Amino acid sequence: MKRAKSIVSIAASIVTLFMSSCDSTGTVGYKPTVTGQSYELLVVGDQKVWKDSVGIRMKDSLTHEMPCMPQLEKFFDVSYSPTDGFTGILKPVRNILFYEIDPTMYTQSKMGASRDNWAETQAVIRITAPSKDSLEAFFNKNIELIRRFYINAENERVVRFFGKFRHADYCDSVRKRFGAELIIPSSLTQARFEKDFAWFSNGNPDFTENIVIYRIPYNDESDFMKDNLLYYRDSVMKAYVGGPSDGSYMTTRYEIMPPVSTVLPTVDGKYSVEIRGLWRIEGDIMGGPFVSRSYLDPENKNIITVEAFVYRPNKSKRSAYRQLEAMISSVKFKTQEKQEQ
Repeated sequence: MKRAKSIVSIAASIVTLFMSSCDSTGTVGYKPTVTGQSYELLVVGDQKVWKDSVGIRMKDSLTHEMPCMPQLEKFFDVSYSPTDGFTGILKPVRNILFYEIDPTMYTQSKMGASRDNWAETQAVIRITAPSKDSLEAFFNKNIELIRRFYINAENERVVRFFGKFRHADYCDSVRKRFGAELIIPSSLTQARFEKDFAWFSNGNPDFTENIVIYRIPYNDESDFMKDNLLYYRDSVMKAYVGGPSDGSYMTTRYEIMPPVSTVLPTVDGKYSVEIRGLWRIEGDIMGGPFVSRSYLDPENKNIITVEAFVYRPNKSKRSAYRQLEAMISSVKFKTQEKQEQ
């Protein structure tokens, strides 16, 4: 996993550098709550630039389809305002991206990020560039970082909201069984507990939201390889997540749209492995998207995987999927509490 560790080091450096520019630069005193729907993004800048090829490609990148979804789901819903039109009602919008081109002021492209400028939990990025070509090249180079900044902001809003509406009993059970602080929303009213496994669901057969957490023994770094994590996933899901008909069970869909994995840094200096993919029911026609995070526990003895998956046939899944993703991304591990076996 040497390559994985180097990826983590690079990613952590980028995140640290990027987030170090994040501060609150708006008005002092009372600030309203943000406006708009989740994953709405307002772009503000010169209208001529927005209408030409540079602006078109910027919009295409921001509205690009999310990976490993069964149908087209955009990263963001993008709207636009010219610079002189950005007044009043637009200032509290939740996510804003400014761009400015001025060869007399800038010799190279730069990006700055800030939070809470005109509203609480607001996320703002400003990109300055000396030319259209420079803006486009810089934007393309940093698109993943830009997306991640706004996604993280949305995740923080979700965690902040659902932290007030958590299922206290289920959260307590996860804490005791896995040594983990994980938000289980009160809307997930059904649960199944097995040794080293827990499954929480809203129980709605037409629009199912689910969080699963399970533990497997850790042997060495190869356990974090994608194929090995998926092998463990399929084994656990086959054992505990059944389908609607006798003998049916959950597994991973490998054809057409194979799962993808990403190594992510964690706050404790270790790393986690994120996997996105599609699930299906063996013996039935059900399916949908899933996202999981696998962590090495504080004692370095087990891998703990937290997964979210949804089922909502023929309808948008982005909002529910992203909300559950935010919750599993916020998991924290406790080293002091005695874990139940």
